[in-house]
Amino acid sequence: MPKVGMEPIRKSQIINSTLECICMVGIEKMSLDMVAKEANCSKGVISYYFKSKDTLILEAFRAFLSYYNTKINSEVREDMKPFEILQIVQKNALPEYYNIDKEAEPKINVSEIRGVEAMNIPPAKKAKLFVSFFSRAMLDTNLQAVLQEVYKGDYKGILSIISYGNEIGIFKETDASKSAYAVMALYIGISMLRVVGFKPEEVNDDVDVFWSVVNSMFGK
Repeated sequence: MPKVGMEPIRKSQIINSTLECICMVGIEKMSLDMVAKEANCSKGVISYYFKSKDTLILEAFRAFLSYYNTKINSEVREDMKPFEILQIVQKNALPEYYNIDKEAEPKINVSEIRGVEAMNIPPAKKAKLFVSFFSRAMLDTNLQAVLQEVYKGDYKGILSIISYGNEIGIFKETDASKSAYAVMALYIGISMLRVVGFKPEEVNDDVDVFWSVVNSMFGK
């Protein structure tokens, strides 16, 4: 049995190592033996915390998605205006473009144990995880359920920002629900395009595209 107080640390090490292994070989080829080696622990320790490989994949996916919300929430302050909050959402929600020839990137850390500032998913690894998890989610109903749960929370968060803008008179949205869905669809769509590295030559900056659409919606 693990030492008292070690459970959160060990579980975070296993989750981070799982994400690293998925980046290296993909979900299908990732094994508990590989994760154990990466996490510098025994396969038995992994089995103690996670019942199976499928359970581990599910929890790793949940941690990967939670990473974004944790980063966003850590930067939002009560005195911020709606557009300032949306800027934080945009900055953290849109994955960076990555260079496939880039030198070796640092290790993944999706745990808050060492503080939010220490949490990090390098751009190339973020793209690999995005593709790996979302492609599997097309066939895995358990991953779909996690994704729907997270997206439901994202939708409510954006809806609350728009509703707040309406309350203080910055926005004049007659259908806040539709607008929240549109903003959410916009950043998810741009995320997909960024992950596959697609951007038309005519588009110099897709962040400008994001804000031109958002500003036209809210009349700024």
